[in-house]
Amino acid sequence: MNQYKFSGHETFQCRHFWLKKGYDFVSKNGDFRSNEALIELGVGKNMISSINHWLKAFGLTDLKSGELSDFAHKLFGEDSYDPYLEDNGSLFLLHFKILSNPELASIYSLVFNDFRKTRISSEFTIEQLYDFISRKLIAEDLTFSEKTIRNDIKVFIRTYQTSSKRGSKSIEDDFASVLIGLHLIDPIKDVFIDGNQVYKIQYDIQEGLSEYVFLFAILDFYGDRTSISFEEIQKDISDNFLCNLEGTEIKLNTLAQNGYIVYKQDAGRKEVQIKSAVNKWGILDKYYGRV
Repeated sequence: MNQYKFSGHETFQCRHFWLKKGYDFVSKNGDFRSNEALIELGVGKNMISSINHWLKAFGLTDLKSGELSDFAHKLFGEDSYDPYLEDNGSLFLLHFKILSNPELASIYSLVFNDFRKTRISSEFTIEQLYDFISRKLIAEDLTFSEKTIRNDIKVFIRTYQTSSKRGSKSIEDDFASVLIGLHLIDPIKDVFIDGNQVYKIQYDIQEGLSEYVFLFAILDFYGDRTSISFEEIQKDISDNFLCNLEGTEIKLNTLAQNGYIVYKQDAGRKEVQIKSAVNKWGILDKYYGRV
C-alpha cells in the first residue's frame, strides 16, 4: 500500500531563504525543538517546524538522523554552488529532489506525474486536483482529512506561482516562495471554471533546464547503472522535470555531442550509455563553473 503525507509544513510554503537558514542552523548542531531555534531562525514555532519539514522534503537532511546530505553541503555549505539560490539550475535540482521524496511531500509527485497524465490537457483547477487526490485515497481505502488535503494543495500552488491577491503581505510572501522562478505552473489569465481559477502545468521542452542538471539527475537517480533506456529516463527523470519527449531528445543529443554519454538506437530501442569518467558532482562542478 502506498504511504502518503500531506502535512508537516504547517500550511507555510518554503520561503526563499529558509533552506539556507535551516542548513546553517543544522550545521551548527542546532535543535529545532530547542528555544535557541526561535532566536537563531527568527521565526515562530510553527515556521520552525515548517523549515525542518522542508529541509527533509528537499533531500537536504536525512529523515531519521536529521544529518545534512551531501547535496545540502554542495548547495549551501562552505565554497558551495549557490547558497542564495540565484541560479534556476539550483531550483530545478530542488524541484527534482522534492519529487523524489513522495513519502514526505506526496502531492508533488502526484500532481506532476499521476494527475497530469490523467488530463487531456495540462489545465486544471484546485477543485479538480482535490477531486483526483480524494478519489485516489478512497480507492486505496485510506482515511484522510479534507482540510489537510486542501491546505496541502494551497501550499503546493503557492510554491510555484503567485497569488492573484494584491495585498502587500501577499505579494511579499508569494515572491519569497522558493520555486516560483521555475514557472512550472501558471494561472491562465481570466479563465475560470465554476468560479475556480484555471492553472496550466507547463509540460514542454524545458529550454531553461540545463543538460548538466538533467544529467546530474540521471546519475543521482540511477546510481552506478551505465546503461539506461530512453523510456526509463523519460518516465523517471524527464517527466519529473516536466520535460517532454522532444526536450529529452534535445538534451540527450547535446550530452552525446559533448562526450558525456553515448546515445544510440538499435533495433528500435533507444538507449543511453554513461561514460565511465562521468560522475554527478563533476557534472555540477561543470555546470556551476568550478572546472
